[in-house]
Amino acid sequence: MTGKTIQSTEASVSTKLRNKLVDHRGLIATYIGTYAFAIQAICVKLLKGDVPVIQLVCLRFFLQGMFSLMIGLPLGMRILPQSTRELLLLLARGTVGTVGMGLLYFAMFNMSVGLASAIVFGAPVFVGIFARIFLKEAFQCRDILLVVINVGGIFLIAQPDFLFKSESLDSSRRMELIAVAVATISMLMYALILILIRLLGLMNCGAIKIVFYYSICGTVLPAIGGLILQDWVVPQCGRARYLLVFIGFCNFVAQFLISYGLECTKKSYFVSVVNSNQVPVTIVLEIIILAEFPNWMGLLGAALVIGSSMGVVYRERSLIGRRETEKQELDERVKEENSDNTFILAGNE
Repeated sequence: MTGKTIQSTEASVSTKLRNKLVDHRGLIATYIGTYAFAIQAICVKLLKGDVPVIQLVCLRFFLQGMFSLMIGLPLGMRILPQSTRELLLLLARGTVGTVGMGLLYFAMFNMSVGLASAIVFGAPVFVGIFARIFLKEAFQCRDILLVVINVGGIFLIAQPDFLFKSESLDSSRRMELIAVAVATISMLMYALILILIRLLGLMNCGAIKIVFYYSICGTVLPAIGGLILQDWVVPQCGRARYLLVFIGFCNFVAQFLISYGLECTKKSYFVSVVNSNQVPVTIVLEIIILAEFPNWMGLLGAALVIGSSMGVVYRERSLIGRRETEKQELDERVKEENSDNTFILAGNE
């Protein structure tokens, strides 16, 4: 009897654990995806000096496109766009994303990988500005405050000489300032990408299809640029080639898992909170693998950038909660009116 009781208890515990894993599979997938993105960023830094940025972007997107075809075709993915507008949006998303990725890789080559990731992570703050321009959405005072906090964090990461006294402005310091400016431009491009993805989502365009067209643009445009600039090398056998393949694989896995997390999680702001772990994980891996320690002022700036992004998440959560409350109140009011009308009709009969 005792053995049966123990077995039933173990079965119930395993069932509860399995249900918990199924219920939170979206957040678990997102968490794994953040680690894949962080590992990819460290691998990019390891290739500095071995592969030019433009070639790295091209090979990374080529491998990502191959993985997208391998997954998408068995699932019945429709490669051809359904309309001219969808095609233009897909090409715009791919072009802007390719340029933004190239700028981000350049920034990672010349500054801290974790701090560059932190700057780009502030993209949701500037989505409100582009949403106001293209989608005519409201842009409130708290949105302006979040933008100010984000810009303040970027200044703390850059620590420009006109605000922070510096003993000398050597070539490495000058390249670091240029890298911060390039990362900021990349962040603005990613904010525009979020608007384009939102428009594609309204047209019921699948995530794998978006990634596939993104990969086409990311393969063709850098290849043309590399041929024009003659900035093309043959990667050395061994470490460089393995890292290139690993970067493409990690990036595809990360994008697929985060897209899967958004599909499985009812409230997308939970995915945004989990995705914010990418920055601290990247900084920790940078310290362990590359032995590079960001200064305390840069870490404070990164915290401000992440905090401003979390402010956007909190704003969205409050907005969704307010809409749900208003919907419940409206439903209750309709029920009360229907019950009153039923009572009046019954009285008349």
